[in-house]
Order: sequence, then C-alpha cells, then structure tokens
Amino acid sequence: MKPFFFYLLLLCFFPFCQAQYLGKFTCNEMKPKAGVENKYVYEPPPNLLLPDKIQALIIFQHKQEFYYKTVEVKKTGTKYQFPFKAPDSTSLIIIGMASAQVNLGDYSALTIFKKRIVDNNNGAGFIFYLHNTKGERFSDEKIALAELLYRYPFELDIKATNTSIIKLFSEGYSLHPELKKDNSYPDYLDLLYEEKGDIVRPQLIQYADKMEKIQLDETKWLNAIYVYDLLKMDKEKEALQKKILYTYPNGNLANNKFWNHFNTSYNREGETVQSIIDSMNYYMVRFNDSSYSVKDRFYSKIISVCLANRDWVSLSKAELLINDKSSLEYHCDNFALKLSGKQIDDSGTDLAIAKMLSVKSIVSIEKRIKNITSNDENYDEERGAYNKYINTYALILYKLGQFDSAFYYQDVMYQRGNELNVGGLERYAVYAEKVKGVVYARQVLEQQLISGVNSTVMLQQLQNIYKQLKLPENSFTTLQEKSYLVAREKSAALIRKKLGTTKALNFALKNLAGQIVSLSSMKGKVVVLDFWATWCGPCIASFPAMQEAINQYKKDLSVVFLFIDVWEHKLPQKMQESTAKFIKDGNYDFNVLLDINDKVVSDYKITGIPAKFIIDKKGNVVFMGETSNIVTEIEAARKLIF
Repeated sequence: MKPFFFYLLLLCFFPFCQAQYLGKFTCNEMKPKAGVENKYVYEPPPNLLLPDKIQALIIFQHKQEFYYKTVEVKKTGTKYQFPFKAPDSTSLIIIGMASAQVNLGDYSALTIFKKRIVDNNNGAGFIFYLHNTKGERFSDEKIALAELLYRYPFELDIKATNTSIIKLFSEGYSLHPELKKDNSYPDYLDLLYEEKGDIVRPQLIQYADKMEKIQLDETKWLNAIYVYDLLKMDKEKEALQKKILYTYPNGNLANNKFWNHFNTSYNREGETVQSIIDSMNYYMVRFNDSSYSVKDRFYSKIISVCLANRDWVSLSKAELLINDKSSLEYHCDNFALKLSGKQIDDSGTDLAIAKMLSVKSIVSIEKRIKNITSNDENYDEERGAYNKYINTYALILYKLGQFDSAFYYQDVMYQRGNELNVGGLERYAVYAEKVKGVVYARQVLEQQLISGVNSTVMLQQLQNIYKQLKLPENSFTTLQEKSYLVAREKSAALIRKKLGTTKALNFALKNLAGQIVSLSSMKGKVVVLDFWATWCGPCIASFPAMQEAINQYKKDLSVVFLFIDVWEHKLPQKMQESTAKFIKDGNYDFNVLLDINDKVVSDYKITGIPAKFIIDKKGNVVFMGETSNIVTEIEAARKLIF
C-alpha cells in the first residue's frame, strides 16, 4: 500500500460536524490529481497529545471497489508529511490519522486490531476531492462520498447519518441523472427505504422492474434481486435467480453460490484433502479463474483439514503451495495453542506435535518479515503476529518442562516493555519463579501490581510467595489494597478517556426474538457486553469460554450477558436471519442484540472486535477490552472491587 496526501480543502463539510480543535491538512497541489503522487502535510492541533508513532489511514472508491490504505508518515518539526498516489479516476479520498501502536502481547489477545483514530476531523474525516488530467473534479464525487460514508464509516470512525448520506446521493443524481445507472443506486434505495419505509416502495419496485427488463445484463438483474430481497418479494426474487443461473451458469450469482456452499461446509465431517482439490479444479475450470487468491482460499482450507486430520504429509505439500504464508502460520499456531491447552494450568495434549507446529509458524513468519522495517505499513501487525507465535511457543516449552527456554522467550518481550498484556505478564511471573526463584518473581509481581496491573492470578502467586518467604501477612494485604486502588483508578481513567465517562451509555436494541432490550432495564445487575460479528474469527474463538461463563452464572440472575452483533452491513431482516442461523448452528446460548446501524458500537468508541465491557450494579463501566478469564473480571465487578 503506497502513500498519498493533499493540501487544505476542508475541515467542516457536513452539518453534523462541529469544528473544535481540529488538525489541518495541506497539499503541494491546489488541485491534486488522481493517478499522480501528491504530497500531504498534517498539522495536529496544539492540544492534541499524539503517540510516538502515527499513520495516515485512507479510504476511497475506484471502479466500484472500495480500498483501505495505511500510509507511513514522516515527522518534521510539529508536522507530519507523506505522499500518496490514488488510482486514475478516483474522485476523492477520506483521511484519518491513527496510532500505529497495536497490542503485541498475549497469545490469548484475540482482538481484531483496527488502528486507534487520533484525529478524524471531529468525526467528518479529512476529505480531499481529486481532479482529472484537465484539472476538473469528477462528476461522481458526491455519489462516491455517499458510498464511502454508507459502507466504510467505521474504518475512520466517521459519524455520518442516513439523512446526510441520502442528501449526498440525491444531490449527485440531481446533477448527473445518468449516474442512476451505476451500481450505487441500490444503496441509495436501501437507505431511502430504511428512512421512509413503504412510502418509497413503488419507487423501488419500478426500479427493479426496469432493471429486470434490461436484456442480458447480469449486473442489472442482480440489482433487481437486491430490491426484491429488500422488499421481501421472495417469489420474484427466486424466479429471477433461476433466470440468472440459467442465462449465466458461470456468472457472478453462480460464483457467489459456490463460495457460500464452500464456506458453510468448512471442516465438515468427512472433508478430505482430495475433495477440496477436486472442488478447486472444478472451480478453476468452471469460472476460468486460477489466480493466486483463489488457490489460496482452497489451500487454506486444505491446511485446516490437514491439521484436524493430523495429515502431516499433505500439510507439508500444502504449505509449499500456498502463497499467503500468514494463513499457514495462523492455522498452525492456533492448532498448536489448542493442543497446548491454552491456559498455563492445563496440561495440554500432544505437546511434541504442538511444538512442531509452533516452530513452523515462527520459522515461516521470520522468513517473511526478515527485511521488514518499522516504516513498513504492516510492521505492527506482523510484529504482533510474531509475538503471538512466540507466546504460544514459550507456553509449550514450559509445559514440556523446558523452563529456561520458556522464560528466555517471554523475558525478551518483557524487557522490551509494553509487549505483554495481563495474560502474558501472568505467565512471565510463573516462568520467572520457576527459573529465577521466588525473590525475583516477587520483584516482578510487586512492580506490576503496584503499577496498576489488574490480575487476581498474580495476586495469588504473590501471596503464595509471601508465605514461602514468611513475610508478614499484613504487608501483602497492604500491597493488595494499594494494587486494587491503583488498578481501579487506572481502569477508570482509561474508561473515562475512551468514553468520556465511567457511566455506561444506555441503549435499546432488538434481540433475535424481536424483543427490545435496554441497558437501563438491567439496573442492579452486573452486565457483560460482548461486541462481535459473524465474520470475526477471533470473536468466534472466544465463544467457548463465554459459553462456559454463561453456564457458570446460569442460576444467578444478578449477572447478565448481552452479545451485541455489529459491523454486519446487512439489511435488518437479512442480519436477523443470518445471525440467528449462526447462533443456532453454533449451539450457543447467547442473548444476541442486533446493532443494525452500528450506533452502539460507535457510542462505545470500539475500533476492534471482540471487545468486552463489564458494567457493575451501579451502572459504571469497570472493565473494557479482552481477557483470558472473564469470570475473574465478573467476580471483581460483583464484589465492587473496581
């Protein structure tokens, strides 16, 4: 992903944006062109405290496709500079400045990381309109902006309302009616229907009828299906689908049906390497596509099946064929972690195999990132993945009785600072006591606990060490109280910084049964919020532990779990149906709420999922983030420790 930036152009664009303490952008060209590298300069407001390393995040649309780019910036004095070249015919870009820091620590940190936005022009994004070779702005710029705000506001945490987006669409089509022929028009109709309901139903039906009557154009017919689906006109939808599949047996609809079936059959019982290879060969011939990306989708599944079946011969062949080595590393590390037992007090199974797979992940990523520098756009993500694999490896070594080696790898990250989260620190302290003795472990534990690390596991270990050293019990009690106080203040400060308050923000959402569930109705209870999505692998990986927690509190009416489904970008009915099927297929006992418009996830300033919040009986947020032991945090909230 390459860099690019412009000159001033706008701080206040939408009526829903208010200018307050905003940064400024400038460009070396008064009329920045598409297809040409422009240099951009960002000047933060004087009151904005920035992290040591920041990046520019850019979203734009090109030829009906949406792109999300990360650009490294260079600091010169108080300003940040970077170049960026948008593709030809790109009408505009939206920029936000973000922290380049990610959590590089614990293997159990399952969060999908998105950059933390530090300046997004007060929720409007820094918008730059590009020009063609004649120095003219593009006719579709309003439509392109509306599409970006409709589909990708969460990437830059942009606050856009349906009303403002509809206005942009309307203005664009009014100026250039010919743009109604583009594939953006169904999105406009979708928003219109959501905003005005059945009043616009005749308009939608008229559009669908017009699209369906266009001869031999699958794209237009698919637009008609989109409307039929929106209006729940199942008969018309099914008839047109049959027509499309008959007319275009190898078209887009057929392609989508293939992948839907392929994905839903993922790792089904009886799946073999040969059956996947047969599917791949069939797909490449039928759809005339043998690209690396297509092959990698099949190879990734082969790797997963090989691990499940412990077919090491086929795994060795697949790892040579797959182009995207990160997929190989991810699958091998996850399976190794599963075999290790994940938790430090779990003995695990087949540790020799776990070690072999863990080493495979580490060797692969070391080859891949050998020449990556801190200026590369994916540096933080790659370092995060590498540290995750090292954490897994250290855990396996510890369980194999190779304590010195386990401590060595964990100590490297500990000494670098900020690379171990709570789970990583807990394991480091255990390894340290085993290798360096109780005195050193005591120093580590006291230092971390007094600094505000919230860990009952570390407190328990320290209490045992105090007993071994025959230290006064009141000394431990004093330290424990101080640790609780610092942790509470630190947690409250972080929550207040993120949300602006420690009071939980109220919301009311429909659950899968169509019932309205409000947070305010949970007064006097401890409430666990789990923000997730059906497409989020790490979210799903955390579900077994969450289900165990639910089972533990099954008879305790004072603890409530709410799973808030976000970022699905589907119509309400479609989202309800697909999420309900997902929960049923997974046999999860979850009370799922549908954040259809992503308002709650936005209100809670969430930039990555899974994300968990715990709210105490008084309505205060006392925990946010990820944890390897949600029950510990729930108990802390129940006892009003934090």
